[in-house]
Amino acid sequence: MGFLPMAVVVVITTVVAGGLIFLLRRLNGMTSDVSIRSGTASQNRGPAASKYRSEARATGAALLIGCSVASLMSLISSWWGQGYGLPFALAGGAGTVVGLLAYSLWPRPAWTAEVGTPVVAELEPRGVTTFARERVFVLPLTAAIMLVLGLLLAGVYSATDEHGLHRVFQRRSLSGWAVENGQVSDVQYNISSSGPFPGWYYGVPMIIGTALMICVVYWSLHRIAAAPRPPSADLFDLDRSLRSLATTFVMAASSSALAFQIAGLGIITGIVLRSSHTDPVPTIDSSLPPGTIAVEPGHSLALTLILVSILVGITAVVLLVKAVTISTNLQSLARTISNPNHEPAR
Repeated sequence: MGFLPMAVVVVITTVVAGGLIFLLRRLNGMTSDVSIRSGTASQNRGPAASKYRSEARATGAALLIGCSVASLMSLISSWWGQGYGLPFALAGGAGTVVGLLAYSLWPRPAWTAEVGTPVVAELEPRGVTTFARERVFVLPLTAAIMLVLGLLLAGVYSATDEHGLHRVFQRRSLSGWAVENGQVSDVQYNISSSGPFPGWYYGVPMIIGTALMICVVYWSLHRIAAAPRPPSADLFDLDRSLRSLATTFVMAASSSALAFQIAGLGIITGIVLRSSHTDPVPTIDSSLPPGTIAVEPGHSLALTLILVSILVGITAVVLLVKAVTISTNLQSLARTISNPNHEPAR
């Protein structure tokens, strides 16, 4: 690889890495700004603590069920060789859909207030984007759209394998050559295939799974926003903090699964494209294997895709840790509400 292609790879990777670091820094501390009003009446702390404990159980169950479903899909992929890795490709999306369904359907106690507490009707409109900043929703949605567009593009360039499945990428390969008077002649090429490649065989189910995941995420956020407000204004701050944490949990968990999918597909695609953009070079000594030369810009772009996908995979891990942290913080906040002298875990 020459200096210019390498410089392009370094620049693009650095820019993406900087953007991901900025995003993660903005996400850091989103669970630490939960305010517990010192003036909250003691008789209202019990119902509030119960709500937070229930939310902690719901988030914990969602993580456990979602990871279990993803693990089961991965096991099925290893057992079912004729699936060619399709269950593994769908594991993240399936785990997210089932986990968020379990989260949304988890039974939760209703807000209650003690007898004699003034009842207030809160009329402020609430939507799915009310309880988090705009970037929390825009970035995952943009990533989902890019994933779908990438799958469509890969499907267009995919080819069928020996079973008629669109899961390989065709490329030119050297089939033979002759040497006459010390010079290479009669160079012959044929078409060979490399895979697995995210063609229509993987792309169509993943596009459907991504659309389904977006719908389930929207439904979960709608249920968070549409849940009844507490009857006492004394509990409004705690209620808003709870909804904010729940919204962030849903987006962190779903974004983590989406990032895992993008990272996996990006690495696999990059490996296939990198090998496909390496042309063999015939040699005068026919006893030696042919050399290779990188075909630019495809070779450098494929390497960039691999490096960027690794960074996206790291981001996926961080987002998953973020979701787990929210779940544990909810339990700690429940204890803090019950006992104001108890400091929440950070």
